[in-house]
Amino acid sequence: MSAVDPRYIDSFRDWTDFMYPSLEKYGEIVQVSDGDDWQSWASGLLSLNGIAVLGAPNPYAFDDWREWATRLVGLLNEGF
Repeated sequence: MSAVDPRYIDSFRDWTDFMYPSLEKYGEIVQVSDGDDWQSWASGLLSLNGIAVLGAPNPYAFDDWREWATRLVGLLNEGF
């Protein structure tokens, strides 16, 4: 299974819903609710060992969730 390209997804929540099956193998993933801050959620994702060793980018270095997610997807697709 490969990671889902965020450039064609309407919202961060939708993207995380699509990504859930790919990410759950790294550990327990918290579902995103409408009011969640994407950077906070993404920061929590980086605490998972399998994600951290990939060198996932710091979400606080990005203003746009799609830019961050695109970088993460590239790393995940290399690791699959």
